[in-house]
Amino acid sequence: MAEEDVEIFNKQAMSYMGQGEYEKAIGFFDKIIAMDPMYTPAWNDKGVAYMEMKEFDQALECFEKVMTIDPTNSMPIYNMGYVFIILERYGDALQAFDLFFSRYPGKDDFYRYALYLKAKAHYGLKEYEPAKDLLEKAILKDKLFKEARDLIIQILQEEQKK
Repeated sequence: MAEEDVEIFNKQAMSYMGQGEYEKAIGFFDKIIAMDPMYTPAWNDKGVAYMEMKEFDQALECFEKVMTIDPTNSMPIYNMGYVFIILERYGDALQAFDLFFSRYPGKDDFYRYALYLKAKAHYGLKEYEPAKDLLEKAILKDKLFKEARDLIIQILQEEQKK
């Protein structure tokens, strides 16, 4: 396996991803995986491509493969949680984000957005208090976080209906 080939194929795959040509990207990720089945970025990004194509079972399989190869990698856990939100599997999403937070050291945009996604899972389960707590933490990290602000307003409206 030539490391240069992997880099070239990965750049091409990411270019196709950026253009929304996910099937072509998957073709390049498959070439990378054929050369190096342990190359987790290809597996993870292939999962993201499947996610964009709304092929969620295949996406979850890719993310699980990353976790098998590198159990310390936080990104497939985040991505799985995101898929679970889309599939309205809120209990699974909460478990995924709990695991993500236990492992992810950064306080960056992924962390902030994971707070929001976990809040969405709580909201989906009609658990409004934990959702509000998470949204407040996300908004503290980014006062202009529109999605978090919108969801907290939605929760307050739901609570007023009671």
